[in-house]
Amino acid sequence: MIPKNRSVLNYTKPKNRVLKFTILVIILIILGLGSWIGWTAYRSINKITADSSGGNILNLFDDLTKHAIKGQTEGRTNILLLGNGGKNHPGGGLTDTMIVLSINWQNKKVAMISVPRDLWVKISGNSYAKINYAYFYGNQNPKLSGGGGKVASDTISEVVGLPIHYYVSLDFDGFKKIVDTVGGIDIDVDKELYDPYYPAANMVDYDPFRISVGMHHMDGNLALKYARSRETTSDFDRSRRQQQVLAAIKEKTLSLETLSNPKKVTDLIIILGDHLKTNLSVGEIRSLWDQIKGIDTANMTNKVLDTTSGSPLTSLQDERGYIIVPKKGIGNFTDIQKIAQNIFSNNVAIDQVEDLRIEILNGTSKPGLAMQISQLLQGYGYKIARVGNATSQISETTIYNCSGKNAESKVKDLSAVLKANIKTKTACANIDIQIVLGQNSL
Repeated sequence: MIPKNRSVLNYTKPKNRVLKFTILVIILIILGLGSWIGWTAYRSINKITADSSGGNILNLFDDLTKHAIKGQTEGRTNILLLGNGGKNHPGGGLTDTMIVLSINWQNKKVAMISVPRDLWVKISGNSYAKINYAYFYGNQNPKLSGGGGKVASDTISEVVGLPIHYYVSLDFDGFKKIVDTVGGIDIDVDKELYDPYYPAANMVDYDPFRISVGMHHMDGNLALKYARSRETTSDFDRSRRQQQVLAAIKEKTLSLETLSNPKKVTDLIIILGDHLKTNLSVGEIRSLWDQIKGIDTANMTNKVLDTTSGSPLTSLQDERGYIIVPKKGIGNFTDIQKIAQNIFSNNVAIDQVEDLRIEILNGTSKPGLAMQISQLLQGYGYKIARVGNATSQISETTIYNCSGKNAESKVKDLSAVLKANIKTKTACANIDIQIVLGQNSL
């Protein structure tokens, strides 16, 4: 079953603190406290930090020293937040959530950019695949790739055009255990939710999920369902529910009831040791926590990249399955990079596909290929004026620019998508671009 894409490319200024930043704050606080409550907690922290040499008491005193935060002197630190099913979840090595959290140190602002898990990209050290495969690939080939966090960070960096300084990865079981350890959370459900397609634990069958309007005390399992359900509601609603859940977790975790209970704090650290991975050192975590305490996260900017008309992305379905690709062509992330690099300006303009008339002619031996390519390009947002057959077969796909400079940039984009030669043509019948498909497109 293919999930529906209902999200929008959207700026929002949520009333509550935003989901993934809240969980990061919780992690930082817990780790900051944990570094002082004993050797057991320290050993758990060493399991969390990917670069830890761990196990030596001398390392404890070194790690408790505050370290410089990467990116701070340049004015911006970028942290990749990853959510995954975990080892007990089918497909658990694939990332379900990928968010770039940026901290602007000069303006004391925070922004998040959500990257769709079905985005079709070149995985570092591998071929093209969905971007949620990057973390899994790195973990399967650690010596060759440097590990899942590095591969995911490098891949996301290519997409957004920003350096990724750190990553934090948390699995579903860890999320549920955190909720259960703090005694559950109270959520006021303002709209009934029914999802008959919520996946069962085996990820093959369904486990229908329903929750009524009103106040609910949620354990970890119910909280995860409430936050993850997406099939019968929009991703915007899903994000709002996630904000609500994490705000409740933050409140419960920072309550006197939790912080005054050493066992609960230690249990939380042990849970994170088993379910969370990061390349932040303990010293960097302490420094980061000290720095972000004064930042107003209530006015965070949240950007969701998806496939609506104003977005730089579109969705396709072919032999690769359901994928999301840039409208400018596979591998062309310039519009996404413009968004990411200007996220704090609130003034990001994305180039739209001009209203260019395109003719597609089939110059191959395969019937119906022109119509197939027409559907592909319409998915990118292009206007197809005519589809037909060429007078003869040709070996290489050729794109003819019939409108000079007016069509020049889009001809280049189409050339990248179709791997075509570019030529100029003056005698065109009421079209801007003519595409003649060659045998190399089969």
